[in-house]
Amino acid sequence: MWALVRLGVATAAVGVATGVAVLLLVWIVHTVEHLVWGSAEGPFLDGLALPSPWWLPIVSLTAAGVIAAGGWYLLRRFGRRIASVEEGVAGTRMPVWETLADTVIQVTSVGLGASIGKEVAPRELSAMAGSTLVRWFGIDARWRTILIASAAGAGLAAVYNVPLAGALFAIEILLARFSAGAAVVALSVSAIATFVARPLVADGSLYQVAPVEVNPSLLVAALLIGPLMGWGATSFSAVTARLSRRRPTGWRLLLVLPLTFAAVGVVGSFFPLLLGNGRALATAGFDLTQPALLLLALAVLKYVVTAISLGSGAIGGTLQPSVAIGASLGAAAAAGWAFIWPGADATALAIVAAGAFLAANMRAPFTAIALIIEFTGTGFTLLLPIFLAVAGALAASRLVCGGGLGRFAPIDPGRE
Repeated sequence: MWALVRLGVATAAVGVATGVAVLLLVWIVHTVEHLVWGSAEGPFLDGLALPSPWWLPIVSLTAAGVIAAGGWYLLRRFGRRIASVEEGVAGTRMPVWETLADTVIQVTSVGLGASIGKEVAPRELSAMAGSTLVRWFGIDARWRTILIASAAGAGLAAVYNVPLAGALFAIEILLARFSAGAAVVALSVSAIATFVARPLVADGSLYQVAPVEVNPSLLVAALLIGPLMGWGATSFSAVTARLSRRRPTGWRLLLVLPLTFAAVGVVGSFFPLLLGNGRALATAGFDLTQPALLLLALAVLKYVVTAISLGSGAIGGTLQPSVAIGASLGAAAAAGWAFIWPGADATALAIVAAGAFLAANMRAPFTAIALIIEFTGTGFTLLLPIFLAVAGALAASRLVCGGGLGRFAPIDPGRE
């Protein structure tokens, strides 16, 4: 009985700690964006406004490169090794101050406009907080693993207001096994963390999309676009992973990262939708506010700038960039599909494509489906076309990887 009570108290404590960690990181992002871009969210996040003056992205991204390179160089030279979330779940101690500094550098870079996902930082900081707390409570090894994984998933849940997806992330990707006990703990930690983060993370979906509908044209389009998204996402995952493994270190990091970020800033001064973690570009895809050919070009550019940013030494994720690429490709495809079989909802096809691309990149279909549904607030409306597209994307991805249709090995698309 006492062990159950202790587990319950530890679960609540981990949820609160995770929410506080997310509040800190979100506050940093908002503060940086307000100071640099003149808005609580930054003009590059509304998907429309051009930076003013035009050279601001170049200066901002160069500054991000210098700050990030210097910070990570010092951490790697003088700090303790920073354990990944997966290592933390497996029992490796995550150093407190080094992990905190690493995550602050990550979100500061995103706030300054770096083209990387910000979701790795809240997962890392939350996992570190969770691993510290469970040792204080003296939780046994099995529940300690579940609580740390749940904390990491709750970090994702709280930063984007996606509690179900956060719990699924912990179970499907980090634990890679299901049990009723793990589900209860993961859902509880995600719910508590999301509630605690409410002062800075709005109680609503990340993307406000128009009402959508499903018809035969959309279902056929979903069947066809799924494999295309699977092939594209597999390429994106392979390229980012390969480049991330070859990140420059030492003095090369101090040179390569600022130059790469500056180059991204130059591109961003012409195409501001590329700036940030991908929310701006995804919004443009879902809202259909840009021409189809431009969205297609922006999807390719987002692929490139995210990959080279991660390959230049930056630490970050590919979750939101994947959503942005998939949404842009889906919206562009909808314009062409209208000539073949008119009637498919273009916004719906963009959402379906984004879900398929994300699922193939993460190799975690249930988490990806929950993410795209909670991101867009579409509920069960698009469940069937999303299922069809995700199935096609995963099958195509698996065939490209040469493994047939056997069991997938889920991967975390964050720190490599």
